[in-house]
Amino acid sequence: MPIKKKSVIVALVSSLVIALVLILTLVGYLAYIEFKGEEFKRYYSELLDKAKARVYSKYIDITKLDVRIENTGPLKGKPIIEGVVTNKGAKQVAYLVIKVNFLDKDNAVIYEVLLRPQEPALGGAPITHVAIPYLYTPPKAILKPNEQLAFKKIITNCPTEIFVELREGDKPKKTFGKWSGKLTSQSISLDF
Repeated sequence: MPIKKKSVIVALVSSLVIALVLILTLVGYLAYIEFKGEEFKRYYSELLDKAKARVYSKYIDITKLDVRIENTGPLKGKPIIEGVVTNKGAKQVAYLVIKVNFLDKDNAVIYEVLLRPQEPALGGAPITHVAIPYLYTPPKAILKPNEQLAFKKIITNCPTEIFVELREGDKPKKTFGKWSGKLTSQSISLDF
């Protein structure tokens, strides 16, 4: 029984479509594996940063942590947080991220802020460099062993209840907000 021309063409076209679908599925799978590999590398890097921070954090001491409303200068009326970071370890810390928690009377976190104390301080001496975005990068202080670094940062997106408590000063009305005035801090990421 002879095979008709039409049947041969249908068979060839069907085979070509099936082969094309298989190739596209294989290419899609390889792209997915590549994407997942990059995602895994990023996730692994973040976990490694957190592990380094936890191990070395016993050598990072955060003291004189204070939150207040600035009374003078260009930051007048803004909520700021300031403190001192000390490196008690043997390594230089090139990059550090600190998380500060604002606690209520039951020691539950009601607000947290991330700080990078090595970036230039706010309200400090005027900058003498011309800031050209693509040429100039502000200098970051390297925290050397047994060295202290004072920092002062503005609190962006400060919750109203904390802002009101800070504005009241020494005699806050504890009926308005939940914040008890307590702060805790920890280093969450660092690099050497």
